[in-house]
Amino acid sequence: MKSMLYAFLSFFLFSSCASFSDKMVKNNKENLSENDLSRLEGTYELFPDLQYNEKGSAELINSQDFRVRRDLNYFVSFKETKQDGFGVYLVDIKLISGNKLKFTTKKDNIEIESFEVRGKLKNGLFYLDNRYLKRNGIPYLAGGYTNYKTRIGLAKDNGLLVNYAYDNSGAILFLFWAGSDYNLGYHYKRIE
Repeated sequence: MKSMLYAFLSFFLFSSCASFSDKMVKNNKENLSENDLSRLEGTYELFPDLQYNEKGSAELINSQDFRVRRDLNYFVSFKETKQDGFGVYLVDIKLISGNKLKFTTKKDNIEIESFEVRGKLKNGLFYLDNRYLKRNGIPYLAGGYTNYKTRIGLAKDNGLLVNYAYDNSGAILFLFWAGSDYNLGYHYKRIE
């Protein structure tokens, strides 16, 4: 009985709850398989043109509203691309191997940054190995955690679909719960 109690407590103390919303992307994605993962290769705009709501409907993004306008690199590397004025910002995606993608950001066709991310194909989407998990204190006893992760896929119109899950939660002695969680879904237009 004691070991079951330890297992139960360990599960809550060392697990995270950020989960993806399948409803958000289910009707907007093309199911990829291992054989056609290279279909993700291409050039995309750095900023999204559409945002998917929680029901999966696509809504145009106001390009002037920076609260909803996140660049693609934020969801892949968790840092914003530095912009220095006007120009055309694009991201090239190349399949390096069966489980690694290379993202190259360009401004006016000049490379400004590049990084590689491993991942795994599941349920027709590529789950990036860029998960972030930070524990604060002892989760659920006197603390919590912050967790976020990203998966990408191909939209039905051949654009890039990005689904981001975020969770920040905690508790004091399992009694006083606090925190927030959300999912974001974006569409990035394919250029080539």
